Amino acid sequence: MILPRLIIADEHRPGKIMSGVLIANALRNMGYKLRLFLGNVDELSLRILQLTCAQPVTLLDPTLCDGRANLRWLFEQAASPDCLNLIITNLGGRWTADSPFRVNRECPLLAEWLECDVVPVIYSDTSSTLTARTLNEVLSVLRKNEKTAVHSVLFRSVLNDREYELVDREAGRQFTIMTIGSIPKYMERAAPTMSDLFFEKASHTVFPIKSASLQLWKMERQINWPVFSALANLNPNWTRQARLCEPITDGGKVNIAVIRHETLTLGGNGTEHLFRALGCNVIEVPLEGDILHNVPIHGVYIPHGITHKSISKFFSNIYIKTMLKRASGGNSFMLAEGGSAPILGEKIILSAEQSTGREGRGFGVLPYNSVFRSVTAGAPKKYAAFRKKTNPLLSGTQEWVWGYSSRNLSLESISPGDECWDTHESVEGNKVGADGWCKGRILASSMRMELWSAPASFRRWLEG
Repeated sequence: MILPRLIIADEHRPGKIMSGVLIANALRNMGYKLRLFLGNVDELSLRILQLTCAQPVTLLDPTLCDGRANLRWLFEQAASPDCLNLIITNLGGRWTADSPFRVNRECPLLAEWLECDVVPVIYSDTSSTLTARTLNEVLSVLRKNEKTAVHSVLFRSVLNDREYELVDREAGRQFTIMTIGSIPKYMERAAPTMSDLFFEKASHTVFPIKSASLQLWKMERQINWPVFSALANLNPNWTRQARLCEPITDGGKVNIAVIRHETLTLGGNGTEHLFRALGCNVIEVPLEGDILHNVPIHGVYIPHGITHKSISKFFSNIYIKTMLKRASGGNSFMLAEGGSAPILGEKIILSAEQSTGREGRGFGVLPYNSVFRSVTAGAPKKYAAFRKKTNPLLSGTQEWVWGYSSRNLSLESISPGDECWDTHESVEGNKVGADGWCKGRILASSMRMELWSAPASFRRWLEG
């Protein structure tokens, strides 16, 4: 099997757009067909990538997938042999100017498990000597594994052509590596807020990002663009990943309704790929509009997002409202995860900053209240969830599912102790809380669950 693939690993700077977004959009404008992946949990970058490149993005986090085989199976389902499969991830960074460079653990794991090239994107807004020191620290980590290939590097935030010549010469003198080019400092773009990436604000917000990408593409000899495709095809062969579980019985007759809306996109499309991998049909049901389907619906999936921005649309769409009420008895599969969980709960309470949304109640299917607060700083925390009591997903004490927290949402149980599972910092880590509510085959969680970490458990739940 042939799957051209390449990792673009961005040095992290708080408040800045990932340069991988500019590169991906430029390649798309050149006519390359892309499949896009994000290698770490970063909802803001995922949403910017969706809007800028106008296509879905798959979250491909090694920790959340809980193992090489799970991640490779997900990648194989989402990738395409006819496309340049581009994985954009966080390379890491420095805590302070004098501290050592810390490479995020996800980056070398992705390179090892996917067996593909990595292009580090290094900031060069200081002296060429300091930039070379950063590159040396990065290469010493990435090249520890013989299977990790790093043939090229790209520099960003370069002040001028003279500075680029100096850093290019220094890199060539010290390392066996090719410099692809540079992104000028004036093309740096500040990261927007999440609220600016939805509804009428979205197109205005991403316009400066798209224009910077277009300008970068049109600049003569700024970046050697054909190298990206060449690196992706250096080792395109892909050994098929053995299935971790078989498709469900009569899967082709199982129709899962996936509610579609721009506010329900923050978790990527990985769960939809798992439905298809297990043999189910994905029926897309738009939250807005009057599209009706003449096929029977056997389950409902409400993806993670910011539903406090669209809660009223669930109540005004008669088709979806009827579908949710029919499924609320508990005999049919239904999942609401992360930011969509308030839909199935009781009260919905918004903070003062979010008071423009709909306040009031969810559908009252499960016994919890939802509280939205201002977004906390930092990346969402990743958790492993273990069974606390009987629930449709985790039936054994040795089963778990990975996920990450919703940064501005908490679910508060009406009757303490009703939660389905305990959350832990890791599989062997300390307990940090409780989460998950269920009724029959219905499940809701404040976590955005990575169901690829527990495909066999998910298959059992789906099949009923």
